[in-house]
Amino acid sequence: MVGGPHTKLSNLPNAQDATLSNILLDNFIAFYDWGFLDRGSFYNIKIPQSGIYGGDRHKLRTADDPNYTDGQVWEGYRQNWVWESGVDGTTEQPINISGVFVDGSFYATGNVSKPFYIDYPNGRVVFDTALATTSTVQLEYSHKWVQVIPAEGVSWFRQIQQRSFRNEEGFQVSASGGWAQLGETRVQLPALAIEVIPARSMEGYQLGGGQWVNNDVIFHVISENHWECNNIMDATLYQNDRTIHLFNPTTVGISGVYPYNYRNELNENAIPSGLYPKLIDNFFYRKCWINSSRAQDVTQISPDLYIGSTRCRTQVKWGKLKFMKISKKWLTSR
Repeated sequence: MVGGPHTKLSNLPNAQDATLSNILLDNFIAFYDWGFLDRGSFYNIKIPQSGIYGGDRHKLRTADDPNYTDGQVWEGYRQNWVWESGVDGTTEQPINISGVFVDGSFYATGNVSKPFYIDYPNGRVVFDTALATTSTVQLEYSHKWVQVIPAEGVSWFRQIQQRSFRNEEGFQVSASGGWAQLGETRVQLPALAIEVIPARSMEGYQLGGGQWVNNDVIFHVISENHWECNNIMDATLYQNDRTIHLFNPTTVGISGVYPYNYRNELNENAIPSGLYPKLIDNFFYRKCWINSSRAQDVTQISPDLYIGSTRCRTQVKWGKLKFMKISKKWLTSR
């Protein structure tokens, strides 16, 4: 070995290993995504079902995706479909997708005559073989109310889609309106975009070693109305002065219990192993204390676009913290 300890970076075995900031980001996204779902923030779409202003919410339409043949990908009016089960904060449970109707005939998941898979994050049914674009494709499913995402890249890579609940406005017309944007590059509102500021300060924990690592977490709320924006901001502020448990993304990746595979299809053991409470129970990492929460005023950007933000400080006890490499599979699935 060349050089002594005084020539080495401390607490960083590999410069490409994940630090606490990335672990916090994964955990806060999972915490709020599950938290809103558990409190009933989802919509069950049954056959038939229309929106307040009309439109058939149970009907899918062809997605104009250059990666697939026309008629192969069919999408719902809302993305972010629910795959989770066992929520206990509400009496109503999300719908478990059991199959899809094509021109009045039901095809169960796993069938061999018209095989398909469900792309849950983007709200799509992808068939192995393209259907006629004139087909009628219907589905019973649930979608989440709030889209919880990392803040990085939202402003320049993704297209904010307003009025996504108004599916009567041209949704069934291919490549029309806000739905012309690919699901992967579309942010439907309301959205909670989470940003973790790298360690702002460190404080001594005890004689003999250990430190408290202080990070700030910013919650950007983007909504189409003032009431909704305030509601989501309040939900983040109400978590002040409490502790949450963090899971270890590295060991989760090694175990293979991530919910999705490379094409956003559910993994075989996603339920129950991939559920957020199970990740905390089986892959516990450290405790995180949330404190000093505060908010900024809501800003009206346009008649139907409101942006607000809240901020909190987190403290994680750092002894001899081992930084771990997060698998590429985990990062690309978020």
